[in-house]
Amino acid sequence: MKLFTVILTLILLSGFQQAFAGRDHAHGPIPESSALQLAKEATARLTEKDAGLGFGKLPESWKATPAGAVKIHKKGRGYFIVSVPNTTVEKTLYVLISSNGEVYDANFTGEFDGLE
Repeated sequence: MKLFTVILTLILLSGFQQAFAGRDHAHGPIPESSALQLAKEATARLTEKDAGLGFGKLPESWKATPAGAVKIHKKGRGYFIVSVPNTTVEKTLYVLISSNGEVYDANFTGEFDGLE
């Protein structure tokens, strides 16, 4: 149930995705570049509000992560795990994004239950 709540919270926080989709927009796989951008945007949103992911609200310094530092950590069937490093706090946030562009979860380990 906790995982469902976390997923639902992140989906709600990532509502900005809908702004990019038109009525005739097909929800197919997104390119890696879109996954990188979505992870950076999701990280910035996590500086504004505690999403209930166990680490609280992120410090403002996460907004300053250069786009070039954001990388695909792992690509699996149906998902991306994107790493978003922060040299100020010497941590890396890992964001789980579905291949159709939905942000599902984030943590500092890069490990997500149930992935192949």
